[in-house]
Amino acid sequence: SLSRDVEETAAALDAHAAQAGRRWRRLIELLTPQRKLLIDAALERFPPILDGVRLLARLRRDALDLAPRLLGSAAALGCDVLGGDRPAAWLAGSACHSDLEPGAAGSAAFALVLNALGHWVGWPMIRGGAGRLSELLVARVERHGGEVRCGARVEEVLRRGRRAIGVTLAGGEQLLADAVVVTVSAQPLAAMLDPGALPKRVWSRLSGWRYGPGTVKVDFALAGPVAWTSSQAREAAVVHLGGELEELFEAARAAKAGRLTKALALVVGQQSLFDETRAPAGRHTLYVYARIPSDPGFPDDHLGRLVEDRIEAFAPGFRELILARAVRSPRALERENPSLVGGDLAGGSVELDQLLVFRPAPELVRYRTPLGGLYVAGASVHPGPAVHGASGAGAARAVLADRAPWPRGGVLRI
Repeated sequence: SLSRDVEETAAALDAHAAQAGRRWRRLIELLTPQRKLLIDAALERFPPILDGVRLLARLRRDALDLAPRLLGSAAALGCDVLGGDRPAAWLAGSACHSDLEPGAAGSAAFALVLNALGHWVGWPMIRGGAGRLSELLVARVERHGGEVRCGARVEEVLRRGRRAIGVTLAGGEQLLADAVVVTVSAQPLAAMLDPGALPKRVWSRLSGWRYGPGTVKVDFALAGPVAWTSSQAREAAVVHLGGELEELFEAARAAKAGRLTKALALVVGQQSLFDETRAPAGRHTLYVYARIPSDPGFPDDHLGRLVEDRIEAFAPGFRELILARAVRSPRALERENPSLVGGDLAGGSVELDQLLVFRPAPELVRYRTPLGGLYVAGASVHPGPAVHGASGAGAARAVLADRAPWPRGGVLRI
């Protein structure tokens, strides 16, 4: 299991492969002194020249060994460095948060950084539920005189010549502004623009953006905590449920091939163990998601039963705890949030050809666009998906830099 405590984690790894814990400890000890540079280099606007150069200088020869490993797969890094299939499955399980299969190039960096963050800062959760974050952001906008409108679907970004001047809503209402910051993913953005708004190559990159497999999301109300067969899982806020390494491979391959497998790789959140505000006394919540085909070909009830079956295999008696269940299929997720095309929760595949300067295109990676007054942020823009706010902060800085001293009018955020 992954713990904030490196020694606890090392001991758990040693139980599955001799020396795996020592090797993990050595890797974390190498990276920990550079953690701020690593995080800054990953999240700052592209290219991260200053922090990147400093990081390479401090790691020196270790960087020559580590860099190719990070460009490789989580399975290879786990087997080569940790020395066994089970520790490799533990590491590769963190890649389940993305569309990267355990053998995909770049999955090593994704999994290693996510697990290292578990040591350095933990995997934070919001007391009271994720909706509290939205509430706090809305309150801040309103405190500064802004307005947040929900259910107002944007159909088109308006432009006059080579400048964006506002948007048209689905009902025909037009909103004018000095700057438009679009946070939808690449394909919906392309659909909002007329063909001449951006250079043809950029527009083609957006409209042809590649999305990963879909996601099924299941929320449970439970009569009690889940009685996992693993004592470590019973004490974890997040559980990666995937079985052996080969099962993780099969789950990822099936999703990409359009097959619905029974051996789903699940990401399970049991935050109510640590946040009593999420459920009545003695009761618990559980959220689960898994990558599946965007069009699985089965009704929601079938998808829910598949998830239940998978949990039941690792926690006998789970079904008896269920008080209520809500299932959202990939297409349901897309209907709720058009950025999740096909139910891809990452706003586009995070394979190597859609990262860094290619997320989504070189002309957009610094949050500006060739159309004046139009800025981009969100999961389709560097540094990509996760609740970090980096692209939004980058877009805000770009707007402020371009508009200072601040003119009359406002900023419209989609």
